[in-house]
Amino acid sequence: MIVTQALVGPRHHGVVRFGLALHDTLQSCGLPLRQVWQPGTAELSRALDGGALHVQFTDRLFGDSPQAAAGVLAALARRSESRLTVTLHDLPQPSDGQNFARRAAAYADVVARCAGVAVSSAHERELLRDLGVDVGPVAVIPLPIGRRAPAHVRPAEPRVIGVFGFLYPGKGHEEVIAATADLPPEVEVHAIGETSSGHQDLVAELTAQAHLLGRRFHVTGHIPDDLLTEALQRVAVPVVAHTHVSASGSLGSWLSASRRPLAPTNRYTREVEERNPGMLTLYPDTGRGLRTALARALESPESTWLPEDSVPRPTDADAAFAYHHFFQRWHR
Repeated sequence: MIVTQALVGPRHHGVVRFGLALHDTLQSCGLPLRQVWQPGTAELSRALDGGALHVQFTDRLFGDSPQAAAGVLAALARRSESRLTVTLHDLPQPSDGQNFARRAAAYADVVARCAGVAVSSAHERELLRDLGVDVGPVAVIPLPIGRRAPAHVRPAEPRVIGVFGFLYPGKGHEEVIAATADLPPEVEVHAIGETSSGHQDLVAELTAQAHLLGRRFHVTGHIPDDLLTEALQRVAVPVVAHTHVSASGSLGSWLSASRRPLAPTNRYTREVEERNPGMLTLYPDTGRGLRTALARALESPESTWLPEDSVPRPTDADAAFAYHHFFQRWHR
């Protein structure tokens, strides 16, 4: 049985990019997967034929509220002639604040309507368990890390600390700026990427925060794919400092650029480190952990690069074959 992958949203959104890349890798490995990608849920519904369906799901792309998004999935489940499967992204967790309960209920409803569920980390599976969801049908298929690029660019002055990905509250920019308080004034903090919709005011807030410490904060804006590796290799210190990460594509991007990023010690980063020993610089997520890690990295820039013989896992092909087996299990 041929499975159709359903994608909703703009091309640059991380979930859409993930789905498009997964489809391309499956095709290159000779593994079948149809694809329907539409800008909105109404267009998606009209484009689907009712056959075997796998959905890349995050509530923010499928509706104006978590409950509306779950309703769209319920309608797709009713239409599907086969068992519906889903990959869940951006899982609910208490740091969602007032929206946590609504998101939790919506994701639990989605899981209940699907035969098979994939998540991108064991940490995410535990988040579902924390919600009281039966994780029996939940498979962990970690986010793939693209083929590693040669380490050919060296950091330029002034010394730059880089945080990669969409700029939004909780991404870690505020924490990184605060952690530079004891560093030399020429050290800058750069947000590599564009500002998420609705969070433009955050740029002014972060700029003012940095100014109070006597340093510069800079937002690069969108970086085209063909220039991204160079941008990630040009900074002095790569940092992944999410305050509520569940699975991180930006962390994988640093690794594929041959960088060894600083990251807080938590359930997710320990999981990545176990799969890729020595490829992260983990720091205690309390007190002065990040301050100390930044100072050490600036003093030892070689520590921010991966050894030449390291191969981050899983590769694109690893993930493609894992999804192929997942589809074979639930769409027989």
